[in-house]
Amino acid sequence: MDDLQKRITEAANHTWQAIGGDVLRSAEADWLPAEDVAECVLDYLDQYGGDSEAVAAFGKLPFEERMRMLRKAFPLSKYGW
Repeated sequence: MDDLQKRITEAANHTWQAIGGDVLRSAEADWLPAEDVAECVLDYLDQYGGDSEAVAAFGKLPFEERMRMLRKAFPLSKYGW
């Protein structure tokens, strides 16, 4: 598959754009640590990622590898409003 990390990064950012506002409102927070964002995105990547082929390949990876890739997708320490 062509550069899975790049495709997952794009899908993860697309997913965060779709769910981020709801997640922040639910958490009653202005921002979340990147690790929390990665975990939230992991739960919804298949619904909002927009790249079913990459998400399917990503889903076959061990959990630790998936989280490593999501940490690369969210390099800042926190994300929010």
